[in-house]
Amino acid sequence: MEPQKFTSDSAKATTSQFIGFLLDSYDLTMILTIAPVLATVLLPPQSPLIAAFDVILAYSLTIIFRPVGSAIFGNLGDKIGRRGDLIITVLGLGISSAVTSALPTYAQVGILSFILFIIIRIAVGIFAGGEYSAGHPFAMEWTPYKWRGLISGIVQGGFSFGAALAAVVEGAFIAFFGLHAVETYAWRYVFLTALAPAAIALAIRLSMKETPVFQDVKDKKMVRKTPLIDLFRKPYRRDFFQVMLYMTGMFFFAYSLFAFVPTILEHAPSIFPIGEADTIYSYGTYGAFAAAVIFGALSQYVGRRRLTLWWAVGTFIVAIPVYYLLIHSATIGNYALAALASILIGIITQGPWGAIPIYLSERFKASMRASGVGFGYSSGIFIGGWFSIYVPLMHNYLFKSIDTPTNIWFSTAVLLMIGAVLVGIGMLLGPETLGTKLIEENPEEKKEEKQPNVK
Repeated sequence: MEPQKFTSDSAKATTSQFIGFLLDSYDLTMILTIAPVLATVLLPPQSPLIAAFDVILAYSLTIIFRPVGSAIFGNLGDKIGRRGDLIITVLGLGISSAVTSALPTYAQVGILSFILFIIIRIAVGIFAGGEYSAGHPFAMEWTPYKWRGLISGIVQGGFSFGAALAAVVEGAFIAFFGLHAVETYAWRYVFLTALAPAAIALAIRLSMKETPVFQDVKDKKMVRKTPLIDLFRKPYRRDFFQVMLYMTGMFFFAYSLFAFVPTILEHAPSIFPIGEADTIYSYGTYGAFAAAVIFGALSQYVGRRRLTLWWAVGTFIVAIPVYYLLIHSATIGNYALAALASILIGIITQGPWGAIPIYLSERFKASMRASGVGFGYSSGIFIGGWFSIYVPLMHNYLFKSIDTPTNIWFSTAVLLMIGAVLVGIGMLLGPETLGTKLIEENPEEKKEEKQPNVK
C-alpha cells in the first residue's frame, strides 16, 4: 500500500535521493565550471573558447551513456527492488567521479589524458543514469499523496543544490590556492570532494528498507520479466515517446543554465575573472533550487500539466531578453545585474524540473516504474544531449554576428526557446497525472472483483 503519513523512512528516502542527485550535479558542475582549467591540463594549447567547447563536448558525449545506465539499472530496479539498485549506483557514481583526480596531464602523456577523461565520463554517465532510475521512484513511493509535489521539488532541487555547492567549492579552492595552483595540481583535490556526498548517501541507503509500493508488487507477484522491453509494447510505448519528447525539451532547459551560463560569463566580451564568473553562476543555481521546490509544491494544486504548459509559454517569451541582460551586464562588469540575470535564468530553466520526479513516477505503472522513469528521463538525451554541438553550430553559421565571435549568449537563448516549444508540445500530448495512484492493481484481482456472484 502507499504510505499515508510522512515517516522517518519518508525523510530518509527524500534525503537519500536529494544527496544522490546532488552528487550527479556536483560532478557535472565541476566539469563545466572548471572547463577552462581542464582544457589547459588535458589538451594542447588552443583558443580558449574552442578548448572550452572540447571539454563540454567530452562531457556531452558521456551524457549519451546515461540511457545505458538507465536501461541497466532501471530494469534491475523493477526486478530486485529500488534499494539494492541505489546502493550500487551511488558507489559507482562517487568512485568514478573521484577517480578524475588521478588523471595524468597532457604534459605527461599527451592526448591519452583526454581519452582517459572521456572513459571516466562514460562510467560516470552510466551510474548517473542508474541513479535516477530507481532513485526518483524510491523517494516518491515513500511519500504520502499530499506531500508528493513538495518532495518532488526538493528531490529535484538536489540537482541545483549540487551545482551551487560545486561552484562554491571550486571558488573556495581558487581563492585559497590561487588559479595557477588550481591549474597545476589543486584541481585534483576538487574532484576528490565528490567522495563526501557519496559516503553520506550510501550510509542512508544501507539503513533503509524497500519501498511499500515495490513490496506490494512483489506480494502480488507482478514483478515483470522484461520491464524495460515492456515500455515499447502496446499500450505503453505511446506514453514513453510522449515522455521522450517532453524530456528532450527539458534537457535543453537544463543545459541552457548548467552548460552555457558559465561559458558566457567566462569569455569575452564578459570582463569577469573566472572566480567571479563562477560565483555569479552559483547565484543562478540558488534560484534554480528555490524554483524547483516551489514549482513542485505548486504542481500539487495547479496540476503538473497545466503549470508546465504556462511556464513553457512564458519561457519562450523571455528567453532572449534575459540572456541579453546577462551578456550586457557581464560586458560592462555590472556584478549585481549579472547576478540578477543568472538568478532569473536559474528560475526559468530549472523551475519545471521540480515536478519531474513525481510526474514521471505517476506516468508509469509500479511494476515498470524504474525502467519508465529512468529510461524516460534519459530518453531526452538522445536528441537533447547533443547541446554541445547545436550551440556551436548556431554560433558559427547563424548567429555569430549577434553572439560576437567569442561568446554564445544568443545561440543559448535560441536553444532555450526550442526547448520551450518541445516541452509545450510534449505536455499537450500527455494527460494530467495529478491524483494518480502509485500502487498498481493486480489485473487478475480486478477481473475477479467484476465477476457477478453467481451460485
